[in-house]
Amino acid sequence: MAGGVSPVVRGRRLAAILRRLRADSGRTVEEVAVHLECSAAKVSRIENGLVGVRIQDARELLDLYGVTGTRREEILELVRQARGRGWWFPYADVMTEGFEQALGYEDEAVSVWRLEARLVPGVLQTEDYAAALLNARRDTPVDVVERRLELRMLRRQVLTRPDPADLRVVLDEAVLLRRVGSAAVMDGQYRQLIAATEAANVALRVLPLAGETHPAIGFSFTVYGFSDPADPRIVFEEAFERTVLHERVEETARYITGFEQAWSCAWSEADSLAYLARLVAG
Repeated sequence: MAGGVSPVVRGRRLAAILRRLRADSGRTVEEVAVHLECSAAKVSRIENGLVGVRIQDARELLDLYGVTGTRREEILELVRQARGRGWWFPYADVMTEGFEQALGYEDEAVSVWRLEARLVPGVLQTEDYAAALLNARRDTPVDVVERRLELRMLRRQVLTRPDPADLRVVLDEAVLLRRVGSAAVMDGQYRQLIAATEAANVALRVLPLAGETHPAIGFSFTVYGFSDPADPRIVFEEAFERTVLHERVEETARYITGFEQAWSCAWSEADSLAYLARLVAG
C-alpha cells in the first residue's frame, strides 16, 4: 500500500479543475462537446468525475481554455495520476458498489473520523473478527470471502504506513457488547482495540448506551480529510450492498457536526480504555 497519491482523489480534483476552467471560459457543456466531437453527456460525466479523461482529450480541453506553461503540465500530470490504479485494484471484483471509491479516498486521507453504531470499523478489526463477519454471508463463495478478508487486512495498513492517517473513532457501546464469532474472538478484538490506541495517530472513545442523546445517534459513517485545500472533506456511509458518497459542503458539514457532538458525548479516551480493559478481564 503506497498511500499519498490516490487516483480517486486526483480524479476528483481534476474534475473540479475542468469544471472551473470551462466556467471561467464562459463556454457551455454543449460547446465543449462540439470541440471534443463527443456528446454533452460525456463532458458532463468528465466534469463530475464519473468517467476518466484521456490525455488527448485533456490536451484539447486545455487548448480550448488557453491553459499553457507550468499550469498545463500540472493538470496533465493530474490526468496521468487519475488514470493510475490503486493498490486495491486486484480486489475490485469482490467489492460492493462504491467501496473502491471509498478506499481511494481513504488511501490519501490525512484524517479519518469514524462514527460506528454497528460493528468494529474495518481498519481496526482483527482477522478472526473480520472472518466471522464475512463468513456470516452464507450466500458468498468461499474464494470471495477469502479475498475480501485479504483486502480488509491490507486496508489496515493505512494506520501503519509512513505518515499514517490520524484516526478518531467513536464506538457505540453496543458495538462492543454485540458478539461476533466466539468469546475468544471478542476478547482478541478488545485487546486489538486497546493495542491500536497506543499509536499516536489513533484515538478511540466509547459512546455509552446510557449516555447523552446526540443528533447522530444510531448512525455509522466516515469523514475523510485531506492535506490539500483543493480536496474538501468527504463522507461515506456503508449500506448492506453499497457505499454511499456525500461531498456537497452543506451536506458534509452536518455529518462533521454530528461526529463532533458524538465525540463530546462519549467517554474520554482514558475512560474508554478502562472500559475495554474491564471487558477483557470480565
